[in-house]
Amino acid sequence: MVTIESLVLRLERVEAQLALHRLVHDYCIGADHRDLQRWTSVWTTDAVWETSPDRRFVGIEAIRAAVQDQWRIFPVMQHATANHIVEIDAPTATGRCDVVVLVQLPDRRWIAGGGSYEDHYCNVDGSWRIAYRRVVRPFDLAPLAPADGPGEVNDIPD
Repeated sequence: MVTIESLVLRLERVEAQLALHRLVHDYCIGADHRDLQRWTSVWTTDAVWETSPDRRFVGIEAIRAAVQDQWRIFPVMQHATANHIVEIDAPTATGRCDVVVLVQLPDRRWIAGGGSYEDHYCNVDGSWRIAYRRVVRPFDLAPLAPADGPGEVNDIPD
């Protein structure tokens, strides 16, 4: 039998799943649009961001500095995540998603790369945050020929 209590639990679970999916999108949007406020808002203050076995950033200040370094190196970044799955055990959750990333080098060549993210999430004062993110199965492809990035197309047909 369906009860009000069971419906409330189901609704809370659906809301948590939607919030976690939005969190993963906000991570990409913050990085790609150089939105430091949005980028910072996805992390817990003591978060860990492990981009490779030898690159680990601990705490919001280190994570913020790391993305700002990426912005200096790559004039344009475009992330796309897919296949995001979450397991919720409130007030924490785990997740995994695949990512494809295109980055432009200063000489206007592009690199395509990606991998998967393994995440641990924490609900802080009613908002989900990334407490730990690790890049697994990373890959990079050789640089592509120089090209204009998004918003820089000069030959738009009339």
